[in-house]
Amino acid sequence: MPKIFKPEPILMYHSIGQRPQDEAGAELYSVSEERFKEQIGYLFFQKPGSVITFDDGYEDNYTVALPILQKTGIKAYFFIIPSKIGTPGYMTWAEVREMRDAGMTIGSHGMTHRILTPLRNGELDYELRESKNMLEDNLGHNISYFSIPRGFYNKRVINRALEAGYRIVFTSDPKDRGIFRYGRIAVKGDWDIDYFDKVVNNKIPLVDKGERAIIDTAKKILGTRVYDKVRTSVLNGK
Repeated sequence: MPKIFKPEPILMYHSIGQRPQDEAGAELYSVSEERFKEQIGYLFFQKPGSVITFDDGYEDNYTVALPILQKTGIKAYFFIIPSKIGTPGYMTWAEVREMRDAGMTIGSHGMTHRILTPLRNGELDYELRESKNMLEDNLGHNISYFSIPRGFYNKRVINRALEAGYRIVFTSDPKDRGIFRYGRIAVKGDWDIDYFDKVVNNKIPLVDKGERAIIDTAKKILGTRVYDKVRTSVLNGK
């Protein structure tokens, strides 16, 4: 299991080498194989304490990212959506097991990748517990880590995740550093190595306090579903 050192950057990747079309905006976070190799090489020599995570469980995590990580000996966290396993573009159970056997840590990304905050307790528990149970049943070991899908969470979500048996919840807020929460930097596909260097060394404020306040206020006023639709339209240029 990779060690987590909070002062070091915790990076969040999605797809490597392909451009997912199953969710609006996903292509923005698709990193080319060449850039990923360059970034992993940089982290290996310059930031060996960095933590690398992947959300969604895309098949290219197994076919492209895993071999690159293995060449450097770097371990990573892979957060899986159990309902997507074996569907086009996503890993199979056999591939997820190979990830585990290669020393990678497997976590949950929710059962169906739904926004969690509007859900009733029963629905929320299904996303948290059923995904955990399915992963544990198929992998044969405890699942201790959860990654928030779509970026929406509150105290209730965190508390019920802990009650479900997760030890740590990973979020998409780079500045999030709670006792049980680890914020992450979402790596985008258009970052060259110079920009990547600035980000991991805190030379560029990814989200300042003003921007974070605007985002949080917009979520409260619009509601998570409307906010997500507006965000999707903006990302699609509509």
